[in-house]
Amino acid sequence: MTHHDTGVHKILDRPGVYERVQRLLGARAARRRLAGEFLRPFAGARVLDVGCGTGSLLDDLPRDVEYVGFDLNPSYIEAARTKYGGRARFYCARAGLGANGLEESSFDFVVAKSLLHHLDDAEADQLLETAARLLRADGVFFSSDPVRHERQAIAAKFLLALDRGRSIRSPEEYSALAAAHFSDVETTLLTDLLPIPYSHFVMRAKQKGPASPPGPSNRIDE
Repeated sequence: MTHHDTGVHKILDRPGVYERVQRLLGARAARRRLAGEFLRPFAGARVLDVGCGTGSLLDDLPRDVEYVGFDLNPSYIEAARTKYGGRARFYCARAGLGANGLEESSFDFVVAKSLLHHLDDAEADQLLETAARLLRADGVFFSSDPVRHERQAIAAKFLLALDRGRSIRSPEEYSALAAAHFSDVETTLLTDLLPIPYSHFVMRAKQKGPASPPGPSNRIDE
């Protein structure tokens, strides 16, 4: 993992502090938009949430999804089990094949929200390789991360510098990571996801069928 974990950043390892900061930043509305507009889960889907944190994505998924969450922070997992334990499974571990009953081609969605920018290239490549193997033939890999780009406001650049993740990439760098494992990569650069000046890069990737056009598609929402 490549992130800042000392000083003020360490405080965010506490679930209560983390959730309060998320609420102040408007994260609930952001999650709702990401789930509805980009992830697009359906009833009864099997969802694997890698780096699930406190499991808050569940608030914006259909009630009957089969949800499995993984995170390396034991405090986050404990909080998630306390709040959502009756409708989900949570593990304090690194998600991988053969671990905790995960099988190849067994999930409709693999979610890595705000995770890739905490991983170096080798770790991100391993995550994407695992995601591709865990997804069913028509399954979707979804990610959303802070991003550096040419049109970025100065205030957004300043806020990015405060982020815990040390591997914030450009749109091209994120896209290249996904394209190594998925043949159909839809990408969107968002500058209005939060009420503060901040930029996010969203990817929705899958293996395309024979008639699908080659290469990633890109758009910018402002």
